[in-house]
Amino acid sequence: MQIIGVDPGLSGALAMVGPRGLEAVADMPTMTRGNGEAKVKNQVNAAALAQLLREWTRDYDREAILVVLERQAPFRAPGTKPQGTSSVFSLGHTTGIIEGVVVACRFPNCEVTPGSWKKAFSIPGGKENKGKARELAQRFYPEADLARKKDHNRAEAILIARWGYEEHA
Repeated sequence: MQIIGVDPGLSGALAMVGPRGLEAVADMPTMTRGNGEAKVKNQVNAAALAQLLREWTRDYDREAILVVLERQAPFRAPGTKPQGTSSVFSLGHTTGIIEGVVVACRFPNCEVTPGSWKKAFSIPGGKENKGKARELAQRFYPEADLARKKDHNRAEAILIARWGYEEHA
């Protein structure tokens, strides 16, 4: 079974793991939204995302694929202001595009909460622990290109895929 893990978001990522290990990882494809002058300037490029998923899975039966999407919800850390309206709308829009592409491509899918997959790997929540996800993904898959600090999104997609593989394969 091939598992595709998705860390949604405009700076999110996707990864595919299977019996041979890590098979692919990519940043979320994005494009300019409208004329690029709005508060939220980019959006997920649905056509590019669909093409990427088709390329990754062309050699597999659909029944052998599972897409695991990290469930998204507005986040408010204790003692901080709530997320702004534009931010929450952008997250919902992004997640909707990703889910729509996955469903349109007819891939079986499920959701996992950040707390569930992080608990399975003993990664505490919070932005300060993004580096831990990168370190762990690098330990599991030394070949993964996670050299940049911002590659924590790739690392999380890899770990979501690995969680899915351990739970469903």
